[in-house]
Amino acid sequence: GREVEIPVEIDSIAPSGPLAQIVLYTACPDKLAGIAADFPDKAKQLIDEKYWSLPKFGQFYGKNASLNMEALIAEAPDVIIDIGEAKDTIVEDMNNLQEQMDIPVIFIEATLDTMDKAYVKIGELIGDTKDTDRLAEYCRSVSEKADSVNAALTGPERVSVYEAFDESGLSTNARGSFQGEVIDKVGGVNVADVEIVSAGSGSGVSLEQVMNWNPDVILVEEPGVYQMVTTDKAWSELDAVKSGRVYIIPDIPYSCMGNPPSVNRVMGILWLGSILYPAQYGTDIKSEFQEFYKLFYHVELT
Repeated sequence: GREVEIPVEIDSIAPSGPLAQIVLYTACPDKLAGIAADFPDKAKQLIDEKYWSLPKFGQFYGKNASLNMEALIAEAPDVIIDIGEAKDTIVEDMNNLQEQMDIPVIFIEATLDTMDKAYVKIGELIGDTKDTDRLAEYCRSVSEKADSVNAALTGPERVSVYEAFDESGLSTNARGSFQGEVIDKVGGVNVADVEIVSAGSGSGVSLEQVMNWNPDVILVEEPGVYQMVTTDKAWSELDAVKSGRVYIIPDIPYSCMGNPPSVNRVMGILWLGSILYPAQYGTDIKSEFQEFYKLFYHVELT
């Protein structure tokens, strides 16, 4: 609902935060005037070294705001781009940021259902759609496949899922949350029907709740949590543990499920889909990972 005047040619872009940084890196890496956060060490094997030392602007706004104004002024980017979930205060947030920075600020919505449109918009803004159209088409085809599988599933076929975060395994992404979109999109049932906590910090639950939910599948972020869930006596009565259906979420260079909730979630759809509904997805997951990383991260995986 905003109107923003932008340069005819956009040569340098400042990402507003880590989520925007990832999408812009995959779409137009050489347009990055700087980065919001250092690339994690585990990501550096897939990220060209020339991008590691870009100026660091920090996160522009929100709970984790850490803006380095001096670095921003020194680089003088043509635009600032924010990408992600459209919060209720998005118009006010973007207007305030633009007024404070005196640089055009653009918001692009990027949910799992609109990620293709986000790439189309980026291509339009930079005046070069060759790469962004390919990325948009990949996102669109994965989204349509998930929607088709989801629509055909009956109630008894649906697999229940719990995401176990934090060292205790008792923090999770609630059903219906932005961070938990992949489970919903794939057609799984997120057992954590609890209050949604914003800002990606996760919703706290109790082990008693998890026991009552008794999920078919458990997803974890860290090997240490995997070890705890699969060996701790308190978790041993869960069906997912008994049947060996506890999985570590792929997270190089970023999580496939939602930390941060960026474009890697498109790969997450195929990964989780192949676990929950292998017959319906029929995915050669290794080949899919290779194609995804070639398209989005510009690398050939061995």
